[in-house]
Amino acid sequence: MASQLRLHVLLPVAVLAILGLGVGAFATTRNTPGTSDADAVAARIAAKQNDKTQKPSKPAANPSPQVSPLVSGLRQHSVVVVLFYAPGDDYDTIQARETRAGALAAKAGFLALNVTNNRQVAALAAEYDVREAPATLIFTRGPRVAFRVAGYMDRQAVAQAAADARR
Repeated sequence: MASQLRLHVLLPVAVLAILGLGVGAFATTRNTPGTSDADAVAARIAAKQNDKTQKPSKPAANPSPQVSPLVSGLRQHSVVVVLFYAPGDDYDTIQARETRAGALAAKAGFLALNVTNNRQVAALAAEYDVREAPATLIFTRGPRVAFRVAGYMDRQAVAQAAADARR
C-alpha cells in the first residue's frame, strides 16, 4: 500500500518535472525574431532614426545634394558611433547590440553599416581605412575620427569612448 501511494505521488511530480525541463529548454534556445540577423537589427535601428529625423516640411525650391548618413548623424549629434558589420555573423550581431547600447548610453548617434553593401560602405571605408568587420569608429563633427577599434568592444567601452570624444 505504501509503495502504491508513493507511485501515485511521485509519478505526476516526475512527469511535471520532465515537462518543465522541456519547456525551459525550448524557451531558452529558440530564436526570437530579430536577434540572430544583424541586417534586421540594423534595419530596425535605421528605421527608428529615420522616424525621428523625418518631419513634414515644405518642398524645397532647390533640391539639396544627397548627404551621407554620417553627415546627417553629425548634424543631430556632436558624436556619432559608426559600426561596420557583416550580416549573418553571430559575433557581429552581438557587436551591433553592444555598440548601439553604448551609443545610447552616451547619448551619441549610432550608424550601422553593412560591409556587404558596397555602395553604402565603400566611400567611408576607403576614406577612413576600414579593412575588417566588425570595426567601430567614433566620429566628432568635422567629421573627424576620435576613436577606432577593429574587433569587439563592449557597451561600457563604447559609452566611455563616445563620452571622451565629446570632451
